[in-house]
Amino acid sequence: MRALKRTQSIGLLVAAVTAAGLVPLAAGQAAAAPAAKAAGYAGSCPAAGTVTQGWHSGHDGVDIANSLGTPIYSTGPGTVIVSGTASGYGQWIRIKHDDGTVTEYGHMYERLVSVNQRVSSGQLIARMGSEGQSTGPHLHFEAHSSTASTRGMDPVPYLNERGVGLPCTPGSGTPGTNFTTWGTSVRVRADARLNATVVRTLTGPTAVYVQCQKRGDIVNAEGYSNDAWSYIPALGGYISNIYIDHPSAWLPGVSEC
Repeated sequence: MRALKRTQSIGLLVAAVTAAGLVPLAAGQAAAAPAAKAAGYAGSCPAAGTVTQGWHSGHDGVDIANSLGTPIYSTGPGTVIVSGTASGYGQWIRIKHDDGTVTEYGHMYERLVSVNQRVSSGQLIARMGSEGQSTGPHLHFEAHSSTASTRGMDPVPYLNERGVGLPCTPGSGTPGTNFTTWGTSVRVRADARLNATVVRTLTGPTAVYVQCQKRGDIVNAEGYSNDAWSYIPALGGYISNIYIDHPSAWLPGVSEC
């Protein structure tokens, strides 16, 4: 349990680090357990349209058909690793997300992002086309477990785990939860400041969608110090990352506000 790891004081943890000859913690970081693999991101709808073909042994993704020029969006935050032309696709884009997974978009007639560009969840990245091996305007969407993956996984459960069901409408609905809070009487404040108005108080662990995070006042609690705060739109405010149940002081896969 995350709560159990928070019972040690910073002094004890620093003493252990010094004795082990490890690199000391940077200022503003929580003295926490080693960073774990990034949690799956809260997803966004890649494109509106009709699913005309699903994932099967001869088809690595799903096809979403709509009219020429229909907007295509990134399903999550990440970095563009491919944006160009490819045999079969005509034009394609690949995005490596902060949880290590990769999404792939094909057949567009216009690309709006470039390699090494940072994108956010729901950001417009292209417009639907019918280039390459295609019989009509559609998005071919794939999901891969990593950059080393040679075959796409089924995108339907991949998107479902991130709060998106197909078919979908871009920009609608509530994103899926991506973190859980811990502790009781956790105050949600209007801003990342200790003197900001308390807008809610959480009575216990709560599944939440963290939209973004930013630096604010340093919070000292449970033997930890951290100046990172998470914005939770459903609660209308911020809570200290100390009370987000994750071993990293700065949450992976979450953009800066």
